[in-house]
Amino acid sequence: MTKANNITDELTPCGDGFIRFEFFDDGWEKGDPRREDLDQYLSQLELVGKQVIPQMIRKNAEQGRPVSCLINNPFIPWVTEVATGLGLPSAMLWVQSCACFAAYYHYHHGTVPFPDEEHPEKDVQLQCMPLLKYDEVPSFLHPTTPYPFFRRAILGQYKNLDKPFCILMETFEELEPELIQHMSEIFPIKAVGPLFRNPKVPKTTVQGDFRKACR
Repeated sequence: MTKANNITDELTPCGDGFIRFEFFDDGWEKGDPRREDLDQYLSQLELVGKQVIPQMIRKNAEQGRPVSCLINNPFIPWVTEVATGLGLPSAMLWVQSCACFAAYYHYHHGTVPFPDEEHPEKDVQLQCMPLLKYDEVPSFLHPTTPYPFFRRAILGQYKNLDKPFCILMETFEELEPELIQHMSEIFPIKAVGPLFRNPKVPKTTVQGDFRKACR
């Protein structure tokens, strides 16, 4: 983040409020070639993060800034475990559609056949959705994906989905009404989309280039 953004740990204007960033050392030297391998980097981030984030939260509490909730995203599912260990509520921000969320859910539980190495052009039928052609399946779930580590990271989230009190989803009721209702019978989903930059808000210096940040 410090490399992707020219920011410090001071309050940073964002929309109608402020964001304050805290950073921790991931344990690798700046030029470590392992940073180019996101599979290794995500594992290292989890290893260090599980140790450091609880310390950061306790420090903030001692300074009068108690943390009341942790929100993670699909690429860092272990944050939910940190929240549980600290007795904090947690939520998960899913930044794709409910249709994509449902596809990962059924893939993870094996309830519906998906394309595999033997049948790479298999179409997929999910409940409350039209037939998905094989090339419409989320790319990380396809056997030919060049990013299998992202698939592992996202699917890791589904092992912990009984812990967040809510799934904040980048969608809205009018877009996927039947599917949202169906998946809400399984998980507590709150549609918070569409998430986009407010054109009336001055341009912010905060960015989220993950690949740039981890190099």
